[in-house]
Amino acid sequence: MIETVALVHVRDERVLLVRTHGRKAFYLPGGKYEPGETDLAALTREVAEEIGCALRPETVRPHGVFEGDAHDRPAGTQVRITCYTGEFDGEPAANSEIAECGYHTYAQYRAMAETAPVVHAIVDDLHRLGRI
Repeated sequence: MIETVALVHVRDERVLLVRTHGRKAFYLPGGKYEPGETDLAALTREVAEEIGCALRPETVRPHGVFEGDAHDRPAGTQVRITCYTGEFDGEPAANSEIAECGYHTYAQYRAMAETAPVVHAIVDDLHRLGRI
């Protein structure tokens, strides 16, 4: 099981997604834990690394835990994404390993040629909740 943490950030009924260099699918900002990191520490670090924004810890709230097949990994590889909502200071921009970032509507996401199964489930959940 690959354990990750991710930020679910919605603005104007659009969800913030990022795409890493060399991949076609978009993901939520976030990633794997470093040894000994808490969820908040990992999320704060990943948001700063990927989109160059300072997460405001007092705004962070649990959104849910989603599990399923890991995208672009060998068959049978599973991923668990612990998701949080939260606000940040700054305007998101692609940093370090990120090739592209931006806000996407549900229709835009659904029209993408390649999606990660668990991220797809999270985006579907946001749509079901009426957030996007």
